[in-house]
Amino acid sequence: MVVVVYGYEGSGEGHWQRWAAAMLAARGVRVAFPELSSPAAPRKAVWVAELAAVLDDARRRRDPVTFLCHSLGCWAVDHLLTEHGSAGVHAALLVAPPSPFLVFEPVDSFLPPPRRADVWAPIAARTLLVGSDDDDYAGPDEFAEVARELGVASRIIPGAGHINIAAGYGPWPFVLEWAAEAGAR
Repeated sequence: MVVVVYGYEGSGEGHWQRWAAAMLAARGVRVAFPELSSPAAPRKAVWVAELAAVLDDARRRRDPVTFLCHSLGCWAVDHLLTEHGSAGVHAALLVAPPSPFLVFEPVDSFLPPPRRADVWAPIAARTLLVGSDDDDYAGPDEFAEVARELGVASRIIPGAGHINIAAGYGPWPFVLEWAAEAGAR
């Protein structure tokens, strides 16, 4: 099952996450797109609990989870795996995580994220962090450092901004290619 985890303020219509969820579902992939509480005022404990319920359900069904995360959603999943383990998780695509040291009050409860390689190790080979060289919320050096800390591969896309609608990322075929290569089902 693919679980889509959005960031601060959610992923509205036209966002690559909504597009990817629809395309994957059309291909017969089981997709969950949980509507996390208060996207404009997120609380780590609440989001982690909501995601844990989704993960627990998948674990009961023995349905391996592949996460498609954007922005703050990357840190929500980092906290989730640190607190609840990676059992039942197959892979993760971490797109445009904000700086672990971002100073922005609405997301303070998520920062700094744990970033523990031992937590990510079971899925590291099937996990990819994607960032941009001109993201307003983190720089390419921070993306590389986070990938090193987590022990996962990374890729920098030139001129992709925050890899969201404003940066032109509605349909994004790369996500479907990555999901297929990672074995998402």
